[in-house]
Amino acid sequence: MKIAMFTDSFLPGIGGTENVVLRLSKELSKEHQVMVFAPNYHRPYAAEKDLPFKVVRAKSIGVSKNDYWAHPSLTRSVKRELDAFKPDVIHTHTLGMMAAYANKYGKKNNIPVVCTVHTKFKYCYEHALKLKPLVSIMLKHVIRRANNADRVTTVSSSTIPELNSYGLKKSVTVVKNGNDADKFVPQDKNLSDKFTLLYVGLVIDYKNIAFSIECLKELKKRRSDFIFYIVGKGPHIKKFSRLANKYGLSENVVLTGAITDRQKLNDMYASSDLFFFTSMFDTDGLVVLESAAMQTPALVLEGMGMTERIEDGLTGFIAPYDKVKVADKLCELMDSRAKLLEVGVNAKSIFIPWEKIAHDYVKVYSEEIQKKNK
Repeated sequence: MKIAMFTDSFLPGIGGTENVVLRLSKELSKEHQVMVFAPNYHRPYAAEKDLPFKVVRAKSIGVSKNDYWAHPSLTRSVKRELDAFKPDVIHTHTLGMMAAYANKYGKKNNIPVVCTVHTKFKYCYEHALKLKPLVSIMLKHVIRRANNADRVTTVSSSTIPELNSYGLKKSVTVVKNGNDADKFVPQDKNLSDKFTLLYVGLVIDYKNIAFSIECLKELKKRRSDFIFYIVGKGPHIKKFSRLANKYGLSENVVLTGAITDRQKLNDMYASSDLFFFTSMFDTDGLVVLESAAMQTPALVLEGMGMTERIEDGLTGFIAPYDKVKVADKLCELMDSRAKLLEVGVNAKSIFIPWEKIAHDYVKVYSEEIQKKNK
């Protein structure tokens, strides 16, 4: 099978979608032919030459350090490479200009287009755009592109009602995210005297990191023997550092910056008591799976996509969106470190290898190809 992946977000950009496209494409490449179409980030991605699939770059304009507005229709190589590749199916992972182009190409050439929604767009746009009317306009654009696809999938059931509220007219298939089992080998827990919490990901407002710090402000009213490592890069590192200092948490909150060495990052996961992930933006966060693979359970908030994987008190922990109640939960867990180790072992069960996820997508592709051939 020949699979053309279209995305507005790919390496060297940072984020969950970039990693999903990379890992899924690698897995599919073991048995199928894959070609990825993505924006040109105007900076090199050195590892691209070692990938088991070809990456075709579209012209693009940078709108931020991590976001690029792609122009595939103005890039002759995109159509040339697609025509030569002759894909059996097109899979879009974002709903920007790359998806718009993919939909038109698929319709014109009778090629099925599968669209996967990874993002809670309303939440994202409300944080990024100051004018509320712009939010509605952007939502109309993205949902139109989803409606123009032949099949829509998403990574969590909780995303479906939100997509319907935007105006999605299609039924939705849930296909969860996976992860690379060989990159995460459980190791002995080397815990410090201080209770260690960990966040890994983009350091930006819409990840709800400010709420995590506010919870720790409440926690410190009761005890101070904890440390929270925020691992990652992003535009709001200084902002959260100032917030921690403002709340008297300068010795408790440490922003490490990005850690790109896989072994060092695995050591961070393994040496932490709890993965503290209060994002309401993520639909099925890969970092929670990575933490689980290293036997460190996560605490997440009610209503987010990860609660569909986690059984509270057995494979992880779920708390209401209330800083006092989250602090209560943290206090409870700090007094139950033996219980945390037990839950950490159980947490491995929420980890799904990409091999299974790739098989699920191939089934979806095959169904849509058969429909086109009738």
